[in-house]
Formats: sequence, C-alpha cells, structure tokens
Amino acid sequence: NHTMNTQVASADTIQVVSFMLQNQAGKKEDYAIPIEQVREIRSVEKITRVPKSEPHVKGIMNLRGLIIPVIDVKEKLGLGSQGAANTKQRILVTNIADSLTGLLVDEVDQVMRIQTKDIDSAPQTASESHHYIRGIAKLDQRLVILIDAEILLLGKKEEQEQKAETQQVSQLEPTKPQTEMAQVENSGQSIEDIPAELAAVFAEDE
Repeated sequence: NHTMNTQVASADTIQVVSFMLQNQAGKKEDYAIPIEQVREIRSVEKITRVPKSEPHVKGIMNLRGLIIPVIDVKEKLGLGSQGAANTKQRILVTNIADSLTGLLVDEVDQVMRIQTKDIDSAPQTASESHHYIRGIAKLDQRLVILIDAEILLLGKKEEQEQKAETQQVSQLEPTKPQTEMAQVENSGQSIEDIPAELAAVFAEDE
C-alpha cells in the first residue's frame, strides 16, 4: 500500500514560485504563484508612473522593448502600499491570457513543489472576498497563501461569467479545471523543469 502512495504523490504536486510580502507591521508573509503563470523574475529597474492610474498600478516598465504594466501586489491584496524599496524586491513577470504583467513583490524565495494534500482551501470567509486565493499550503510550521495570478489580474470568475452571459459567448463555457489543464499543456513547458530564466535568477540570488 505504501508504495502505491508514493507513486500517486509524484503526480499530486504543483510547482510554485514562492515570494514574500511584508505586511504593515513589518512581518513577512509567504505567498506563492503556480509556476506556469510566471514567465521570468526581474530585479526592479526603472518603473515609470502612469498618471491617474489605479492605486495598485505601480507604473510601467520596459521589458526588452515591451512596455508592461507593473502591479503593486500588496496594494492589490489590500495589505497597504509598498514602503521604501528594498534591494530584495523583485518583479515576477506573469504571462496571463497572452499578456505580460509585472508583479512587484518584496522578496522571491524559491521554486518549490507543494503536495496537493498539504493544500487546504481558504476559509470560506476569506475566500469569498478573495477569489484569487487558490488555497493555503501548510509547510513545516508556516502557511503559504497560493495566489491565482489570472484571477488576481483579470478579476473574479463570476464577473467573467456574467460578462459571458451578457455577450452569450459560448467559448467561455468550459469549466475552470478544463481550461486550466489546457493552458498548462499549451504552455509547452513540462512542469517538471524550471524555466531557464527562473533558474538563473535563483542562482543569482544565492
């Protein structure tokens, strides 16, 4: 029986990029994003502010000639805005719905595997207002909040569904798990291996 469990376990893991955000009290809190949503990790270079943008929009940056928006994740999550920049700050470049967005975080920790059995769904009260929380992972004495960057950036699933009803768009019909699976397959990236850019970043940070 035990051997069977180990075989199952290898499939029942997700790979994530974990990062930290400092709350207003200065305490670091652990978060993570599924690795298939992260394209690369950059150190913070020049961010140009955009007039009249929403508070969570930090500005825009030049990524090898592409202008991409940068989102202040803390502001977006309602944790207060970014204090003074620290040298460990990083920008996670996410690739969601074919557009790149930079997520400004306080510190990137590591690429790691989390067993799905160690992930609990978020408490109902928390998850109702925060649909982008995919779950809470329990890892040796600490809790890591799993964020779905797609919902964080594109809005709640219900909103998308309501839009779909008004336009009667049939493409948006498939339920979330199928579309998620399709995205993972289409990304052409075996979840097993870390994208070279990510590996390089972690090497740099060490």
